[in-house]
Amino acid sequence: MESPYEENQGGFTCFQKEEKMRNLIKDLLNSKLSRRGFIAGMVAAGYSASAANSALQSVAPLVPGVVAPASFTRSVTGTGGELMVEQLIEAGARYMFVANASGLGAMCDALVTRPQIQLIQATQEGQAVSMADGYARASGKIGFAMYSKIGLPHSSSNMYNAMKDRTPLVLFSDHVSTTTEGTDSQEDLDDFLEPVKQYTKWRWVVHEPSRIPEWIRKACKVSTVLPGGPTHVRIPGNLMRRKATATIFSEEAFHIPMELRPDRKEVETAARVLLEASSPVLYVGHEVGLTNARPALVELSELLAMPVVQGKSFTADFPNFHPLFVGELLPTRYPKQIDCLVNFGARFRPRESRRIARIPSVIHATIDPKMAGRNTPLRAALVGDLNQAARDLIVAVKSMTSASQLKARTETRRAECAAYSARLREARITSARRSDGEPVPWPRLMVELNDLVEPDAVIVSELGTDVRVWSFFPFDDDAKLKIGRTTGMALGWGVGASAGVQLALPNRQVVSIQGDGGFLFGQTDSLWTMSRYDIPVLTVILNNQTYEASRWRIMGRRGASGKAHRDYISYLGDPDVDFTKLAAAYNIPGEVVYNTAQLRPAIQRGLRVIRDGRPFLLDVRTKTTGIGAKVSWYPDFSLAEQRKRGI
Repeated sequence: MESPYEENQGGFTCFQKEEKMRNLIKDLLNSKLSRRGFIAGMVAAGYSASAANSALQSVAPLVPGVVAPASFTRSVTGTGGELMVEQLIEAGARYMFVANASGLGAMCDALVTRPQIQLIQATQEGQAVSMADGYARASGKIGFAMYSKIGLPHSSSNMYNAMKDRTPLVLFSDHVSTTTEGTDSQEDLDDFLEPVKQYTKWRWVVHEPSRIPEWIRKACKVSTVLPGGPTHVRIPGNLMRRKATATIFSEEAFHIPMELRPDRKEVETAARVLLEASSPVLYVGHEVGLTNARPALVELSELLAMPVVQGKSFTADFPNFHPLFVGELLPTRYPKQIDCLVNFGARFRPRESRRIARIPSVIHATIDPKMAGRNTPLRAALVGDLNQAARDLIVAVKSMTSASQLKARTETRRAECAAYSARLREARITSARRSDGEPVPWPRLMVELNDLVEPDAVIVSELGTDVRVWSFFPFDDDAKLKIGRTTGMALGWGVGASAGVQLALPNRQVVSIQGDGGFLFGQTDSLWTMSRYDIPVLTVILNNQTYEASRWRIMGRRGASGKAHRDYISYLGDPDVDFTKLAAAYNIPGEVVYNTAQLRPAIQRGLRVIRDGRPFLLDVRTKTTGIGAKVSWYPDFSLAEQRKRGI
């Protein structure tokens, strides 16, 4: 029997025709199908010859080996640096995040007569990457950065973060001259690409100046096709200065009009499994944000009254104050028995794997075929665009049951979940408001920030646990926006990222919430950039003088150091760092907050400063919590005391 949501047209349903077209486009772009084969396939699927030719023309500039239409290209003669800048302008680059390098000279020369690109300078390569990363996450566009050929090791930590989060970045470096490459000359390695192979989707060394635009176009394409990720292109210095004639591709040549739809039978299987389940849970992750699937998933969860759990993600993939939202970890208290888990674009955490293994039915929707069922047996796999997958699933569910039947199945579950989430949220916020003292309890800091910042503020978070943010800030389309990390977790990202976010969203308030340990990972460098370019970010440091998350993990294992109450690597209280003095070195005002009485006025003063267009830093002394909270022992060693001579 034909599903009601499919209209039959000439032997093929609308669903099947569109699915067939998308698969044909995919095969054409991947060189698995000729142009003639594409036309034949489109006609066989029920499209007219004119429609088939029109579709071919729309994707022709993207087909390997095919000459793009004249309207998509132009010929330019100039130095490699000029060709690079011309192509970047066409690719939509508004900002280029850079670190000092003499190899960028040819690009700087090109910018003299091409002011469309604004350089934003960082003082260290890793921070340039984090700024580009933050810009890309907030803008939805490619983040571009360029730095020295020998700056690659510095950049790799945040390159790794971007790869784990699938951020579209195009990262450039200069490269040793083609005349000395491979001779182990100064500032050279035999293979600069091998070290970042795991951190990039694609990487390349240019060997002809005329092909610089071609490789930029490919880097942009690879970084943006889902699942996205960083790409790295190295251009030898002598090629950046050499003149050549090259083809520059217009902006239209960068767009790929393709959203792959999940298999129809898998969608129908998933719909049946969901309707049979008595206690389903929707688990959402970072791929939801990448595919703009949140509105569709809100509709799906409301249709079936499914409780929603947020997986690790750089954004909020479901409104966290919604009645069906139950937290950021698979719940152990409600619902106690999960008989169907629907994973939309999330990576399971190791500590959740045992519970997942006991769930009878698991459905996985993902944009990455390699991730489908990677660690879990599945009842259904929905591989494709997640927005499309969610909408197809909604239609399939509605086609299999009536509105009255759905209401009868979900009414009790809906009421129970709403009551549970409201009770939990109210208790959490009430407790936070009542907490006070010196040092400041971190929940009190969060509720005060939420009260005082703008309703649509952007919260950029780099903390050991995201629950400190999820619990107190409402994230939704008409509320605040969260930007953070997923499972990369390499420290040294958040401050630079917040600068990139503010550049992408100049008319929204940006608050960077940062741990003291993470801030010490070279992130004061980004304060220099904020000060130079008047980037008005409010940086809030939770300063509890410890790497708290690592202390929990080490001392909580009941090993010898924990039993002896010795903190070998996590205590940061000596020296007692006053972060406002570091900010002052960059001409950024700040304030130290020691207790809750000082907290609200200090936040208000900081917000006034950023409204006037300057950055501000708050060093908030917060209480330590959990295992080892009272431990201040650390290996006390003084080299000066070991000396035999006073020299």
